Amino acid sequence: MLKSLENIFETNTIEVDDLGERIPLHSNTSLEQGIFLQKIFDAIKPKKSIEIGFAYGISTMFILEKHRESGSPEKAHMVIEPDGSWGNAAIHNIQKEGLIEYLEVRKDVSDKVLPQLYHENYRIQYAYVDTLKQFDVVMQDFYFINKMLDVGGVIILDDCGGGYPGIQRVARFINSLPHYKVLEGHNKLKDTRKKKAAESLLSLIVKLIPFTKRIYPTINFATDKELNLDYYCIAFQKTGPDQREWNWDKSF
Repeated sequence: MLKSLENIFETNTIEVDDLGERIPLHSNTSLEQGIFLQKIFDAIKPKKSIEIGFAYGISTMFILEKHRESGSPEKAHMVIEPDGSWGNAAIHNIQKEGLIEYLEVRKDVSDKVLPQLYHENYRIQYAYVDTLKQFDVVMQDFYFINKMLDVGGVIILDDCGGGYPGIQRVARFINSLPHYKVLEGHNKLKDTRKKKAAESLLSLIVKLIPFTKRIYPTINFATDKELNLDYYCIAFQKTGPDQREWNWDKSF
């Protein structure tokens, strides 16, 4: 693991300049999730990747380390981040680790950058989405990432389940697509007794009500656990081209 990352997780702080000044961390990728990102990278061996959301650049360093190990080309990893409030910590540590040649930063919102990349025929094999928690924003990101993602590639969603139902709805939609599958999840949600009881009761009620699917055709009553989506971070793999008919639809 990179020395900068070791220091970050040992001290729960991050270096921000050449003078060695450090500031406390918050809202950062965990060590365990960084290792998960690298595990998925090793499974796919991408040449090009995209990350939406930069912040302190911790997840970015995990990914860039793997690009260097793989001998990837320059600017193999693109980060899309319009928010400059996080300061220079990310770039500082990436430069310090000698990884800057593998990085390209687009300082703009994803709904401007991704359509442009798509129309430029940009191709990727790995995408990590850790951005706003709104359903429509993440859904739009997925829409264009799907068009650029090669078969066999992965898209990883952070902040699934838990307190961000908007992202979980996107996860459920991706899971409903015939050309995607759950490759692996990280940080499994913990079931409480109350939650288990409520889910069991709901499942029983749904099964007892006749014509449930006809009455609610747009709702999938299967639980996240039943769909293998009860994780905070989920990697989905694209298993084939999108060959859906014009009128395809499925509840999620």
